[in-house]
Order: sequence, then C-alpha cells, then structure tokens
Amino acid sequence: MGTPQVLDRIIRVAERAPDRAAVRADGRSIDYGELVATATDIGEHLRRDHGVGPESVVASVLPRGDKAIIALLGIWMSGAAYLPIDAKWPERRRELVLDTSATHVLEEAGEGGAEVLMPDGTGIRFKQLKGGPGRSGDRGSPAAHHLAYVLHTSGSTGTPNAVGVDFGALDNYGDYLYGLVKQPDLHTDDVMRVLLSASLSFDASLRPVLLLAAGATLVVAPDLMDGSWQDHIDCIRDNGVTVLSGVPSWYSGLLGAGYRPSESGLRLAFVGGEAVPNGVVRELTAHGGTVVVQYGPTETAIAATGTVLTGDDFTEPPIGEAIPGVSAHLYRDESLAKVAEGEHGHLYVGGTGVARGYLGNPRLTAERFVPDPEGPPGSRMFRSGDLARRLPGGGYSFIGRLDDQVKIGGQRIELGEVSSALNRHQAVAQSVAFVQRGGAHPRLLACYVGHGEKEATGTDKSIRDHLAAELPPYMIPALIQRVEHLPVTEHGKADISALERHMDAGDAEAPADDSALDDVAERLISIVHKTLGAPCTLDDSFFELGGGSLDALDALASIHKEFGVRIRLRDFYRAGTIRELRHMIGDVA
Repeated sequence: MGTPQVLDRIIRVAERAPDRAAVRADGRSIDYGELVATATDIGEHLRRDHGVGPESVVASVLPRGDKAIIALLGIWMSGAAYLPIDAKWPERRRELVLDTSATHVLEEAGEGGAEVLMPDGTGIRFKQLKGGPGRSGDRGSPAAHHLAYVLHTSGSTGTPNAVGVDFGALDNYGDYLYGLVKQPDLHTDDVMRVLLSASLSFDASLRPVLLLAAGATLVVAPDLMDGSWQDHIDCIRDNGVTVLSGVPSWYSGLLGAGYRPSESGLRLAFVGGEAVPNGVVRELTAHGGTVVVQYGPTETAIAATGTVLTGDDFTEPPIGEAIPGVSAHLYRDESLAKVAEGEHGHLYVGGTGVARGYLGNPRLTAERFVPDPEGPPGSRMFRSGDLARRLPGGGYSFIGRLDDQVKIGGQRIELGEVSSALNRHQAVAQSVAFVQRGGAHPRLLACYVGHGEKEATGTDKSIRDHLAAELPPYMIPALIQRVEHLPVTEHGKADISALERHMDAGDAEAPADDSALDDVAERLISIVHKTLGAPCTLDDSFFELGGGSLDALDALASIHKEFGVRIRLRDFYRAGTIRELRHMIGDVA
C-alpha cells in the first residue's frame, strides 16, 4: 500500500501550494507547508525514538484545534493508528481507554520537555504506556490491513467498545469523498473552507480532516461548551465557510439561532448521524446549496451510503446508495432471508468500508460482524441494528432502529415512520417520536422543532389533520409538543429521557408564584419558560425540566440578548437551579 492515499494527497497539496492556509483555529492560521513539515517531524520521532509503527495505537490528548490536527496526521505518518481522547471525558473513562487501547500517548510538553515544536512555538512529547495492546513489530509503511484509527462507542456493560478501522477502509471513504467534492456541478472549486465542529472522538470529525486531501482550508469552530450558537455563526461568517458537516440537530440549532446559509456562500452541507428531516434540507438548499446525506455507524469507515440532495422532496429520510467499495444488504432477520421489493429490512453493511471489529472483544465482534453471503470468501458484513427500505428509484431510506419497533394496543408501530410523517408538515423542521412507559399504559408521544416563517401554521389541529391523512389512528401520538430544540446526547442523538422529562413538565400544573421576585428573576423565568415550554420556579433545575444542551445554548443566547451577560455552557451546567443561574447574572440595571 505504501503511504496512505489521504496522506499522499495532502503532501502533494503542500508541494503544489505550500503557502495555502490549511488549518485556522484560535485566531491562528497554519499553511500546508507547516502542516506537512510538522506532521512529518512527529512521524519520524515516533518511529525513530519510540519504536512506533503499524499496529501501534497512539492516543492524542491534545485539545481540539490546529495542534490536534497536526498530531493526527503525524501519527498516521508514523504508520500507527490514531486514538483521540476527549479532555471532557471523566478521568475514569480516559484511564480505561488508555489502559486497554493505546500503546503510546502524545501530549503537550512542559518547558524543556518538548520532543517536537509546533508552529506556535509550544511543544509536544510522547510517552510509551506499560499496558495496551501489542503491535506487529513492523517499521515500514502501513498496509491496507493495518489499523488507521480507534474510536470508542458506548457499551451495554458500561465499558466502552473500541472500534478499530483499517487504512484500507479509511482510504476507500477518502477516495469517494475526494471524487465527490471534485464534481463540477457541486461548485466547491479550489478554495473550500470547511468547518470542523464535531468532537475529535466522533468519526464525523474525520470527514472535514480528509478534505485536506482536496486542498481545503479546515476551520476549527469554537467548542460549544465554552461558547454559543452565535460563536459558531460568527466563525462561519468571518471565515467564509463554504462546506459544513454535522448532525441534523446541530443544523437545527444553528438555523434556529439565526444562521443564514447565503451569508457565507454555503456550497455544500454534509448531514448524517440521525434521520435527516425535510425542514433542515429545505433551509440548506433554499439558496442554491447542496446537501449530501450520508449514513454510516462507527463500525464502518465514516459513511457507508450517501446521496446528493438539491431539495426536500422526499417522504422517508434518504440515506442514498452504498458508496464505491461498500455493499448494503436488506434481510428479514438474522436468518439473512432477503426482503421483498418495497419492504423494510435489517440493514447490513459489507465491503471495504467495514471496520476490523471491537478490539479486545472477540465475542462481540463475532456477534456483530458476520460472514457476508453475497461477498467473496472470507468477507464480512456489519449487522447495523437499523431498519431501511429500498426505494423504487434507487437508494435506501432510513426507517429507524430495530429497538424503535414498538407495540401499543397490540399494533406494531415504527417510530421512524411517525416522525417522518410529522417532518412532512410545512411547519415542522425536525421531530422525534417515542414511547413513554411510566404510566399504567404506554403512550406514543412526539416533539418537534418549528420551521421558521411557516411555524405559525403548526397549530395542533393542522398537525393532527396532517397526520390523520398519512397514518392510521393508532400511529398518531397522544401528545405532540413543540420545543425550541431537540435535546441531544453527547453523541448528537435525540435524548429520549430528556424529552420524557420535558413532556412531564409540560403536563404539570403551573407552580405557585415565587414571592418577592425581582425584575431580573422574572425575566429569567420567562426565558426558561419560553425555551422549554414548561412552567418553572427559581428552585427548578433547567435540565430536570427536560432541557438539553441545545436548549441550554438557546437559553444562553436569550440571556445574552436580554441582559448583555455571557455565560459559558459549562458554567450553565454547573448551575443546579435557575436561582443559581440568577446569581450568575448578577445585578443588572
């Protein structure tokens, strides 16, 4: 294999245009010449001084920014696999991941301890770990079957699962991505400015990084924990970002906070990680932008399927065709019987893009990575746990998770089908349906985010009439509530527990008035009430009322607008009650 294709392309960009901006972060700009020279230095130090090579796993604990990007490329140049460690992880999780998955760690160096200097003059150092997995002992360039990166997903036992992806799978996706953005009709031209907004511990962050191979300028967005939606909007506008990448919930929050795609000349928006709603696509394509929907669990290299959308004319969330080198199969169940035309089935992913498996967990690997009956001898496919349907015109639509299939009153309900129908109402930008089981009988519920100027048409009657025209009576939710933003988990997926708490708060009777409320407290309570749609008092917790991280960002934007006070999201999380939040605001005239 030699040098991985993505690195070879980045090196060629540096040779052709060394002064072109490669990474912008924290007010600094690093050109391609500096990027490749420093990454090469890191790779040589790891190989020469620390014995690193193919099948080594080097963890990076650098904060998200330009140095973390340089470190990632340097690790790949050594032939080793890259393992990101998020500084916001609990200490126990960080230690567990390092102990079980890494052979070496790359970290910032104190004064006098630097092995490699970064372009900003700060240093990094490397440390070999006593434990960790073994390595092959190879010192040459990595082959397609060698590890490229290791990411961790939540495990049902409480221990994170280490997903290992090989260079062959990474280059397969990188080659597809390179060809995609070079298509003339996408108008991405030669000066793409791509926003990196995802945490480096998620595989979605690799998509913007791989666009360095196409000569893009990577713009690292501020951490939302330390800022606000407005900080992201300012970053996009100030840097003239033309390519975005994120989950629908992130786009929904950005658009809800006032982002207008035309302001930065948006050309291309990658959307994935959850079902894409019509409203998000509608907004992103309104001024000539193109949306690329991609689907792929962590156990496949970044994405397994994809399609280009120029409008929102779809009835089920599309995920496109399998990308080159990848295959997609629909089966009735684990017997691997084929589904009939138009029926939904269990989605399996095969081909080059499939991960190696769960490192150190052969039992789970054998359960989820199974022999591919339609591939060559020895090939495997990943059992995704998702339901999909083959569309008449080609490609697949996403129906939902297998565990989204529920029964109420003896009737089988696909929650994805309910939310898809709700998304087709002109006042709805995004929605999620779920089942609440706490009472005597389970209830089908739904929450939705309003769609801009058409939000006023979203009366309860109009939405229920719309659903009645598309769904049988047993599939219409008992309760439908509008929310400012759908709360999400740390992985960017809809937080059903938070939505259930939100519904409970909305059903509750209005609490008694707080006595002796000052003007600031009254205005603050009004902001929280408007954000969550739930009555509250000063002694309520914003998050126990059902608020999530996106709700918090929306509330912080309203607080800044109302009081001129900026509060960081991480400080907002520390405020146990709205009363404590009132103290943070302080005395406002």
